[in-house]
Amino acid sequence: MATTSLMTAEQFDRLPSEEGLRYELLHGEMVEVSSANPVHNDLLTSLIIALGLTVRRQGGAVLPDTEFAFGESRLRPDLAVLPAEAWKRMDHFKVPVSEMPAIVVEIVSPSESAYGVDKKIGIYLQSGISEVWVIYPETKHLYVHTASEVRHLTSSATMESALLPGWSLPVADLFSRL
Repeated sequence: MATTSLMTAEQFDRLPSEEGLRYELLHGEMVEVSSANPVHNDLLTSLIIALGLTVRRQGGAVLPDTEFAFGESRLRPDLAVLPAEAWKRMDHFKVPVSEMPAIVVEIVSPSESAYGVDKKIGIYLQSGISEVWVIYPETKHLYVHTASEVRHLTSSATMESALLPGWSLPVADLFSRL
């Protein structure tokens, strides 16, 4: 029987950073995060551009690859949308960020397991995140998870959020460069 030694969030926060290596802490397990491929980064850039002005006009922020404290877990969502109140309260020079985003985005890479993605979604929703967008580049679709529902969006749909009044993005536009 294999044993896993678990780590506390406090122990994780004290680890020195290592150049070129990124980790997350999922329920006490330290997990290395792989480097993003060009498709991942292009999708991320498209979302930053699409969301950026709307969120900034509302006084919030769109943060890529930033470490957040979700209880005893430390996760780096591919993108986090912070509302104005959270952006104003937080220490802009400290990680992990303890203020909660309203929306987090995970762009799923081929190396990620369904189990790992599901664990992250659970942590986000249990921490009070309003929306979790999970994007699948290879199959060009996404899911929007909330505490009460899961919406599946394909190329014929338009992304919208009650948290971002007036903002929308056709899903086909998100995947147009793939």
